[in-house]
Amino acid sequence: MESKLKVLFVAAEMAPLMKVGGLGDVAGELPLKLQSMGLDVCVVIPANKDMKAAASYKGDFAVNMGWRNETCIVREALNVPVPVYLVDNYHYFGRSGVYGHQDDAERFAFFCLAVYEMMRHFEMYPDVVHLNDWHTAPLAMLLREHEREQARLSDIAVLYTIHNLEYQGISGRNVFKLFCVKDVVFKVDKVEYFGCFNAMKAGIHYSDIINGVSKTYARQMLTHECGFGLEGVLQTRNDAVRGVVNGINTANWNPETDSALYVNYNKESFRRKKENKIKLQEDLGLEVSDVPLFAVVSRLVPNKGLDLILDAARAVLKGGGQFVLLGSGEKYYENTFLKLMENRPDAVSVQLEFNDEKARRIYAASDVFLMPSRFEPCGLSQLIAMRYGSIPFVHKTGGLADTVIDEATNEGRGTGFAFEPYSAEALLTVMEKVLKCYRNQEEWNRLVYRAMDRDSSWEEPTKEYISLYHEAVEENRKRKTKKGRAILEKKGEGRGCLA
Repeated sequence: MESKLKVLFVAAEMAPLMKVGGLGDVAGELPLKLQSMGLDVCVVIPANKDMKAAASYKGDFAVNMGWRNETCIVREALNVPVPVYLVDNYHYFGRSGVYGHQDDAERFAFFCLAVYEMMRHFEMYPDVVHLNDWHTAPLAMLLREHEREQARLSDIAVLYTIHNLEYQGISGRNVFKLFCVKDVVFKVDKVEYFGCFNAMKAGIHYSDIINGVSKTYARQMLTHECGFGLEGVLQTRNDAVRGVVNGINTANWNPETDSALYVNYNKESFRRKKENKIKLQEDLGLEVSDVPLFAVVSRLVPNKGLDLILDAARAVLKGGGQFVLLGSGEKYYENTFLKLMENRPDAVSVQLEFNDEKARRIYAASDVFLMPSRFEPCGLSQLIAMRYGSIPFVHKTGGLADTVIDEATNEGRGTGFAFEPYSAEALLTVMEKVLKCYRNQEEWNRLVYRAMDRDSSWEEPTKEYISLYHEAVEENRKRKTKKGRAILEKKGEGRGCLA
């Protein structure tokens, strides 16, 4: 019998132990699904002061960070469905907040170095290391740059997933020096970026396979509009770029069992959504009326298309509908939407917070879910909205283009509505089609059923990731053959300070 493929999944966050955004969801759900499909999977994440998890001590060791040593303490989380290792250091991780510290580049440099040392210390040599975003990308550099003196490292394939290309972990050369690799690595064709160290560029350069979190986003990453300065680097690795759309936890996001809802329902009884709508209207002080209810659950930041959301909200009100927003962010947008509510308190509700229970009720009660993001690598909200029978109305970009079938151009087969290009004119043109469809309740009901019937689980994405793992193993084999086994296995030359 073929032995299980061994995968080490490395990320900055993982639900439910520590979650900030979509990466946390992926790290919490994909490894579990991989394990259920027969893979030998373990996860490693940084520890955090806010992490409320029972854990057992596994060991500690020194981590060389250039001119000094730091201590790494490794614990294994208890009562979790997959093995999870917690990398701790009181200086770097004994504080609240996963991100947003001034020394984040140094903190995650330590994390990568600690994972590298942990693999050697515990003799963890997986078939594939799965890295995620810039925080873990330098680990690919460590594995490849030290494989000459540590031959077993050369057998490890590397898959690098880019969840958002905008955030690249750019820092000074002083951070690069912490990794104790040769200075020749700090060149434009490897990790140097306009005189700085670019962590994400290291992941792109050294990985066997690179994937974006949707097929459209994988293509868009290679363009000037969505490449954020790394499109040229990605174009040189074009043959290694893939795309896999994320899934969601359909057991967690299930309107039939969701305890937060006023009334539960499924795709066969979705007409009970109206009962949720009435209850939400009463709770939010809106007029109780069977008018189209448009919803937004989002961070209030520019890339979420807030300028177009404002145009859409005004059009909704002019057409007799209602508008609900849940989220927080930049003060300008918060104040703008609050003013909209002040002018129309009977038809607009703005809740400036993140509240899971309220979000679930909004998904269940709303008719249309607005998501006109400028760019969206994958997006989870549109998948959740469809699961709850709220019709997504999206800008055709990234994962939104891959997951929402436009009813306006695929009549009778759609699961939502999509517009392009990114403009108020394009949005408002499709808005008329949304409202027209809503007025035809038989047509609308069929659309809702199709949206709820969509499979947004991790089943197919997990199979695609397994395929990418095997592809990464094969690409690594080809790389080793090209480079020459004799050179890779030769020991004792050019040993760095980590050896």
